[in-house]
Amino acid sequence: MNLLMLAAFGAGIGAGVLACVRAITPRPVPLDVVLAGLARPGRALSDDSHASNPRNDRLGQVALRTIAAVGIDSARYHRDLELVDRTSERHAIDKMLGAMTGLLVPNLVVLALTAMGIGPPIGIVAVLSLATAAGGFILPDLLLRDAAEKRRRAFRHALSSYLDLVNVLLAGGAGIETALYAAADAGDGWGFQTIRNALRRARLTGQSPWDTFAALADDLGITELAELAANVSLAGSHGARIRASLAAKADTLRGHQIADTEAEAEAATERMTVPVAVLLLGFLLFIAYPAVSQITSVTTPHP
Repeated sequence: MNLLMLAAFGAGIGAGVLACVRAITPRPVPLDVVLAGLARPGRALSDDSHASNPRNDRLGQVALRTIAAVGIDSARYHRDLELVDRTSERHAIDKMLGAMTGLLVPNLVVLALTAMGIGPPIGIVAVLSLATAAGGFILPDLLLRDAAEKRRRAFRHALSSYLDLVNVLLAGGAGIETALYAAADAGDGWGFQTIRNALRRARLTGQSPWDTFAALADDLGITELAELAANVSLAGSHGARIRASLAAKADTLRGHQIADTEAEAEAATERMTVPVAVLLLGFLLFIAYPAVSQITSVTTPHP
């Protein structure tokens, strides 16, 4: 009976932890939404594909006020949130759920250990709970930063292809603005959609494409796009030759992408040495333990 109760208790803890993890992790975009977005290339895809409801909005506002009361300004995440198409309310809810999960999990584990008769001291439990709560509170920020950096890398990759297309159109005799708009319509994906939407807004508002690129660079935090805006502005305003500059910029972007890929591969290779070292240490301990145990257990005979 005790084993059954312990198993049921463990299953309940596992189900609760799984529910909390699923609640704080972003969900992938459904396949039908992806297909619908591909059918409408002018519309950007979003991770928050579900429609908002008043309950989530109220909960998000409460979470934002709670985070502001702690002294954390949510405005510093605005650029990354805009880049991954996520609301401040959603991010605040993720931070609160992470903090509550980090606070509850150690206590649930301690309850299970106490039921088995091996409960740790209360002081250690309190310190561990605070540490895991802080970790759960910070984890959404790290995930957001990683997601935003992945979006920036994807945009740089698309930007290099876009510049190649612009260069080809310029070589064919097209004007600079015609080449910019036509190249944006030639590709798919999030990067091309972002460029295409920015150029369409520029056309509707009467703004020049280079000013639009400069504003987009500020929104995305991509310096290469700001440099492109300066180059295109020079060509559009002063008639400077732009083909060689665009080709050099595309080559530079590809060089940075190759360097980043090699750095990531080297980092992954270095990380692979950690589990190998741990496995080797465990193997050595497994071999040495019987000998050490035999030596320490031998008693010296009395004369």
